[in-house]
Amino acid sequence: MEIYTPEPKREYGYYVLLFLQGEAITARVDLKSDRQAGVLRVQAAHLEPGATPGETAPALAAELSKLAGWLGLGGTSVSGKGDLAARLAEEIAYL
Repeated sequence: MEIYTPEPKREYGYYVLLFLQGEAITARVDLKSDRQAGVLRVQAAHLEPGATPGETAPALAAELSKLAGWLGLGGTSVSGKGDLAARLAEEIAYL
């Protein structure tokens, strides 16, 4: 969590959550619930060392979709920050 880190010094985001895939942490995501727009915003998505985007992105996209539904949001939106963001955006577009 980089809540107390000044914004210019943050590496991963404001409120970063780890993604546990099986028994391994494979990604870090900075999420924001935008209730006005009805969207779960992925402000950054970073792949952990040793994880592969081809396995992590689809699994993470599926879990984020479930989370958005649980929060009563209509969908998920991904920004361009982080080395996993582009691949994650592609996977979310297919859901």
